[in-house]
Amino acid sequence: MTGTVEYTRNGLLSVTTEQAGRTEEPSLLAADPLATRTFELSSAEILRGLDEIDGRYSREDLEETLLETLDLSADAAADLVADLIDAGFLRPADRHGSRTASWEATGWRAALAYHEYVRDYPFIDEAVENSEYEGVEGMETELMREYRAREDPPAIYKDYDVDERIELPPIEDAERVSVADALSTSLFGRADSTRGALDARTLSAILYFAFGETGKLQTEHQGPKLRKPVPSGGARHPTEGYVAVFEATDLPAGIYHYSVREHALERLPTDTDLTKPLLWGIDSDPAALIGCTSVVERSMWRYREPRTYRVLLHDLGHVLETLRITARAYGLSTMAGFKFDDEYLEDCFGVDHAEEPLLAYAALSADP
Repeated sequence: MTGTVEYTRNGLLSVTTEQAGRTEEPSLLAADPLATRTFELSSAEILRGLDEIDGRYSREDLEETLLETLDLSADAAADLVADLIDAGFLRPADRHGSRTASWEATGWRAALAYHEYVRDYPFIDEAVENSEYEGVEGMETELMREYRAREDPPAIYKDYDVDERIELPPIEDAERVSVADALSTSLFGRADSTRGALDARTLSAILYFAFGETGKLQTEHQGPKLRKPVPSGGARHPTEGYVAVFEATDLPAGIYHYSVREHALERLPTDTDLTKPLLWGIDSDPAALIGCTSVVERSMWRYREPRTYRVLLHDLGHVLETLRITARAYGLSTMAGFKFDDEYLEDCFGVDHAEEPLLAYAALSADP
């Protein structure tokens, strides 16, 4: 029939039983990133009906399909189709297809889902307007109470039970460099090639200013938080530092985790040969490689929304720039990279990409 609207299933619809701690008994939830909405499903039978819709259908064809699949009456099938269209579970085929086809054709379906989830996600001040809370602080406090009642916040330190731990020189022993000189060198100067190879005192300063602890804050509902030289959304500090030392005057070559608690290097047991990996865009021969991972649970425990991934990258950016400024101030060249063999380097540092992905590295070199 000319002018008949055809519908297709919302390809980005996902179903979960988890609602980020907002309910005592999780329900069956359908999340629609195209509309930034989540619906509670009355029955799993709806999913069975949607599963039968794998192409383009007229409204009449949809009603007939659901009538047969779910054994509904004609009126009930018509009502269900109307509800599914209104909710966005079924979408006009032409409009929906043009929006997603190019992404899906190149295998970027997951990227499209994330893009749509984050694109217009409501901020908490918008949520307060439609709630019983008088302000953002009251709503956030209640949310934190709910989260804490369900589970403890993740640990603020990451520690390894290792046989070898190398204490780094105290930060007080580091060569004093003014902020003005550090910024001037970083922006306009070149690394001082006369300083020679990397040593423990220099590495101590670089790691401290990028990852180290300057203090601690105890909160009522979120437990303890760390203070660090770098800013972090909600003081969650998800970024962890790992170091592959290749050449240093007073440190053995090896793969280490930087212990914030102890200001020390924890030598990791690894079967990976300590060879310098292929690093795209790196011309120098690095003396060490600092891997920056993200303990995603630290931020996700507090910020249970799609935009949280942005916060992880903001945190990483502060750490990388601090690494660069500090390293240059102490005479080392740096190069940050985001293009690498994920599996190789994550195996090298012994991290699980699902729980603690490696997001970037910073290569340290004594060459100018």
